[in-house]
Amino acid sequence: VSQGVLQILFEFQTMICELTGMPIANASLYDGASAVAEAAAMACAATGRARLAVSHAVDAPTRGVLATYAHPHRRTLDELAVDAATGATAVYSDAADVAAVVVSQPNAFGVIEDLRAHAEAAHAAGALLIVKLEPTSVGLLATPGAQGADIVVGDGQPLGQGMQFGGPTVGFLACGTAHARRLPGRVVG
Repeated sequence: VSQGVLQILFEFQTMICELTGMPIANASLYDGASAVAEAAAMACAATGRARLAVSHAVDAPTRGVLATYAHPHRRTLDELAVDAATGATAVYSDAADVAAVVVSQPNAFGVIEDLRAHAEAAHAAGALLIVKLEPTSVGLLATPGAQGADIVVGDGQPLGQGMQFGGPTVGFLACGTAHARRLPGRVVG
C-alpha cells in the first residue's frame, strides 16, 4: 500500500509539472485557494517582503482565503485593477516592495491574461509572479512556466477529482527549483 501511495503521488506531481510548465510540484494541499495562500507565504519568505499585489480578477473566494492567511502575518494585499473594456488585469507598476503579483489564467471573467507582461514587471521589481491556473486551459494556452511564472497553483477539481477520493477538490502547487525547499506538503521523486 505504501508503495502504491508513493507511486500515485509521483504520477500526480509529474502531471502537474507537465500542465504548469514547472520543474517541481508538491502534493497534499487542500484546495486551489489555500494553494494560493501557501504560494504567497513562499514568495514572502523568498523576498523578505510582506506586500502582495492581487488581481481583482482572481476569484473572490480565493482572495478571501488569501486575506485570511495574510492577516496574522501582517501581510498587506494591494488590489490590482481590471480594465473595464478588456477584463484584463492592469500590469502592476508599483511593485518595488511587493513579494508577489497574483493573477489567474484565465481570470475570473474568462479573459486570458498577458502573463509575460506580468512576469516582466514583477521580476523587474524583484517580486515573484504567482499564477492561479485553471489546469484544463493549457490544452489551448502556453503553460505559465513557459511565460515566466515563478509559482503556479490551482485546483484539481477540473481534472475530474471525484468525491470518493475524500472531497470535491485538491490543490496543487508547482514552482522552479530555486523555491523547492519552501514547498509545503510532500514531494515524491
